[in-house]
Amino acid sequence: MAARFPVMIVSLARSGRRERIAEVMSRYGVDFSFIDAIDARRFESDELARLYDDSAARSRYRRALTRGEVACFLSHRLLWQRVVSGGRSVIVLEDDALLDHAFFAKVLTWPEGPLARIADVVLLGRSKLSRSSAARAYLYEPLKRAKRIDGMRIGTPFKQWTSGSVGYWISPRGAMLALAHTEGPVRALLDDWPWHRDDGAMIIKELRPYVVWEAFESLASDLEGERIRLAPTRARWRDCLLEPLRTVRLIARWTVAAVIRLVESAGGSGKRHGGAQ
Repeated sequence: MAARFPVMIVSLARSGRRERIAEVMSRYGVDFSFIDAIDARRFESDELARLYDDSAARSRYRRALTRGEVACFLSHRLLWQRVVSGGRSVIVLEDDALLDHAFFAKVLTWPEGPLARIADVVLLGRSKLSRSSAARAYLYEPLKRAKRIDGMRIGTPFKQWTSGSVGYWISPRGAMLALAHTEGPVRALLDDWPWHRDDGAMIIKELRPYVVWEAFESLASDLEGERIRLAPTRARWRDCLLEPLRTVRLIARWTVAAVIRLVESAGGSGKRHGGAQ
């Protein structure tokens, strides 16, 4: 396998997870390295106040960010600096990532040029999504204007949200944009992809099917306990009431996606006919 992209794995030195993912990478002969994540336990209160904008976070999410979420953001920012200085696109994984065979057989060998022309970041998976639930996720979140690379689809979902950072591809341009718009104290979640898109002018796409999965069912998260405690609760009855609206939204999204494909196909056909005259 002639991989085009190195893999950077964000990992706490104390996590105890490195051996598993290193064995997988070595088995496939992947060029990889670990990025030591910043340990939130080492934050002093005055240091946290300097590194984190609590007012901005509360304004956006109606809650404070956890120490772990701040440390996670800072860890990925260190990684983006390496991407910019190295001048190469990389694939970023977290150390609890589970990888499909297509990750090694296809994604690692994507042609960099065409990919960099359509995206700054491509999300390769989604946190808290099991493989058994993937088909439903694809159904409810179709892609718009999807391009095919090596038989896989890369496009824009109808809704981008805080869907995790378990695995993503990022270009040097994407890393440069990310660093520029996140300079200063942390004021948002790392995986707030709409924020990166709107505030950072980053082009963020998603892959279908996903090839990276989070081992949330078997490995405890350092972030999840504190995050659940701080997050506002949502009543169960509200989800039940919203279900009919989700069905309507589902039909509308697939209709829009189909219309876009038809328009693009007609445009492409017109260009080919025009060129033949």
